[in-house]
Amino acid sequence: MKNKLIGVVRLNVLEMFIKDIKETIKKVLLEGKVLRLYQRMRSCSVLILAYHSVSENRDGQADYINSGITTEAKRFDEQMSILRKEFYPVTLDEIADWINGSRSLPSRSVAVTFDDGFADNYHIAAPIMEKYDIRGAIYLTIDSVQHRKLPWFCRTVFLFQQAKRQNQVLTDSEIKRTWNLGNPKENREAFIYYSYPCAKLVGEELENYVEKLEKWFGYGIDSTMSPSMIDFEQARELRRRGHLIGNHTLSHGNLAHIPPESLHHEIAGANEILERELGERVEHFSYPHPCLDPQWNNNTLEETKKLGYKTAVLTSFGSVFRNSSPLLLPRLMIANPNAFEFRWKLETALAGIQT
Repeated sequence: MKNKLIGVVRLNVLEMFIKDIKETIKKVLLEGKVLRLYQRMRSCSVLILAYHSVSENRDGQADYINSGITTEAKRFDEQMSILRKEFYPVTLDEIADWINGSRSLPSRSVAVTFDDGFADNYHIAAPIMEKYDIRGAIYLTIDSVQHRKLPWFCRTVFLFQQAKRQNQVLTDSEIKRTWNLGNPKENREAFIYYSYPCAKLVGEELENYVEKLEKWFGYGIDSTMSPSMIDFEQARELRRRGHLIGNHTLSHGNLAHIPPESLHHEIAGANEILERELGERVEHFSYPHPCLDPQWNNNTLEETKKLGYKTAVLTSFGSVFRNSSPLLLPRLMIANPNAFEFRWKLETALAGIQT
């Protein structure tokens, strides 16, 4: 027992030592401008950052919006300050013009985007961006905005988070499986198992499936207690303040996996509603990627071409180059990094390195 304990201590010390070395190397690379030198050796590229929720209470809302897609308000403020001081904030309109050759952009240009359309984008994120004279693109999930309901993936997160806390045991007679949802591993397996079908459904079928889950669990989200979605009046105001409003489909399904006959309605139908509410053409689109790969295919690409979008963004990692397809633009996913890690993510991404 004593030898085992000594071995564990030595292993922990070694892991801490390796971590310290890694952090030191990262600091040397950043402070020594090594990454910037490497960036100059590559073709000029720009970055598109992908956010979701910005909250004053990241942990408190985790039962509704997974903390993996939420950024603390203080950290977001810190990140926007860094973006203004050390990079060159641009809009997706400017990136689209740069790709088609009608304008130039300085090196280290970065755009900010938000998926889903959570109300905190209006209440918290937009004022912080405006403080640093930055304008973002906010993509709305139209059914959720219209019906004042969180998207389906938030509703399933809530079910399984509550079930874990309550140590629920649920039996699915159809697959002859009993789930101990108080067990983190089983909870995660069950969450994935019941979430994947949602990504393949849209509209009424999706709503029926989620309502069936809520009935099975015996509860659902109380909208008076949960985070909310942007409304169309707020979206119009954000446009007046210089932000872009884009389309994130009607139902937030994975477009490469939903029934082909639903594809046009999910994109064009959402676009029609959004254009009517905004009183202007919608020119930017964001692919949902709740689960399952891939998130796009040739049919989805053709649909975005027909609608005449200037840009369509993905969740795949990468920089944007002059020869990038404007309808398949990669992004850098941002969760909740501190100032140092935020700099590291952006500098390495501009150098073509995924970290």
